[in-house]
Formats: sequence, C-alpha cells, structure tokens
Amino acid sequence: MRKYNLLKFIIAVSILASCSQSPTVPLPSATAPLPYQKTSVIEYPPLDWSINAQRLSQTECVGKLPESCTELIALGCDEISGPGFYLGGLQPPYAVMECIHENGEPLNKEYFKQLDGLDSRYRSYAIFLDGKYRLIIKRSEFKEIFAPVESTDEAISYAMAMTSLRARFDIDPNAKVDYLVDVIEETHAEETPDGYLVYLFDWSHKMGCDIHPFYVVKALVTRDGDVHEVERKEIYSSYACFDFEALTLDGN
Repeated sequence: MRKYNLLKFIIAVSILASCSQSPTVPLPSATAPLPYQKTSVIEYPPLDWSINAQRLSQTECVGKLPESCTELIALGCDEISGPGFYLGGLQPPYAVMECIHENGEPLNKEYFKQLDGLDSRYRSYAIFLDGKYRLIIKRSEFKEIFAPVESTDEAISYAMAMTSLRARFDIDPNAKVDYLVDVIEETHAEETPDGYLVYLFDWSHKMGCDIHPFYVVKALVTRDGDVHEVERKEIYSSYACFDFEALTLDGN
C-alpha cells in the first residue's frame, strides 16, 4: 500500500512539473484602430465677410431697431441682422439684411417665413434700394435686382443667396473624419463659356444632434442670373447639432 501511495505521489508531482514547463501562449493583442482617411485640400483666399457688416452699418439700422428706423418698422421689422450668406460680391452693392418680426403675425405674411426649430420668429429679407427699404423673399425679385452676373466674386455671393449653399475655407485634411473623396477644393468660382462654376458646400438640414452628411456642391451661375446645381458629392459624415434652419429665398 505504501508503495502504491508513493507511486501516486510521484506521478502527480511529475504532471505538475511538466505543466509548469509548458510554453506560455501569448494573448492576442488588441487590434489597433484604423487611421482616419485623409484628403488633399486645395485652398483659396477667404471671402471678406466684413463687407456685410460695413454695408449694414451705413444704414444705421442694425440690431433692435430704434424708433428712428421708421421705414423698417413700418415693414414689420423689429430687429435687423446680417444675412446668412456672403453679399460682398453683389452688384449693385446694395445692403441686404434679415428682417426679424418679434411678436404676433406680420402685416404682410407673403414676405415673411416662420422657420422650423427653436427660433420661431417671422423672418424676411429687406434691401436698401435707391434710398428706400423693400422686403424681398422671392428668387425672381432677387434676380431682377442683381442680374446680370459679371464676375467670379459676384457669382459666389449670388449663388449663396439663391441656393442657401455655404462657403468654406476651413477644410482640415487631418480632421478625424473618414473623407470619401481624395481632393476637396475650397470655395471659389471659375468662369466658363456658360457662366460661372461656383464651388460651395451643404450639409444636412435635419434638426437635432446626429450623424449628418456634408457635401461639396458645384453650382452653375449663368450671366442672366439663373442657378443650376450640376454636381453634389458627399465628402464625409460627422456628428453635429442643428437647432434651426437659415432663412432662404422662396423658389418663385
């Protein structure tokens, strides 16, 4: 019996010894995150946005309107702000502004829009034309005033006003986004036999915080003042928050 127990002890010790000498199997290493896809950016000089403020300041009716701004108040404007587009290239160089109606319904609802989102005040465009203020909300009216289009700078301003597309001069090729294109050209315009090809940008107008697509858009501006979107490409998607839409001209 003693020999049997001794044999069992020797076998157990041998098994333990053999296990302790087994090679250690390395754990699989964590997969390294894939790098974001980069792109090449062709830069162009940024637009002079200060021209907007300069033109508005010359009217002396900006912000909450004082009682002295009788013409704008009579049109239904309680507050004046700059438009959501670049107007520096427009010819003639009239001051274009956003007219905000604070309370109740405006007198002329045909020219005011109530936008989706948190800011539900009525809005319209107003223009200081030939010494008088005038409401403007239709593309046909804008075309009547500012066509023909005769330069690249004018084409950029005109395209932004007519389409609500936006200029960008801040594209970062090293941003932590997965670019879907190899090359992105920042905002500029090129003269063509048919008019001016304007490079602008657009993004989702869906309200709230979510993953939104961002696009580069090419728009053709004819010398007669017509605007046609000729190409749209998604360049990336990114998490962003949108709380209300920007004022745009109506299509008629």
